[in-house]
Amino acid sequence: MEGERILSGAAAFAAMWRAIPALRWLGVLARFGVVERLLERAYLGFLSVRPRLQRLLK
Repeated sequence: MEGERILSGAAAFAAMWRAIPALRWLGVLARFGVVERLLERAYLGFLSVRPRLQRLLK
């Protein structure tokens, strides 16, 4: 949650990064439309392989 907005996906990670001083620059960069869309695609791609990764790491 950032302000009154509930965030999900890459936007939620970007908000977390903005709250961490060492990663703030990454969160600010993620506010740019193109970067945000790329991060969202990467996040969705990760979600599709995550179950397989979890099975492999058990």
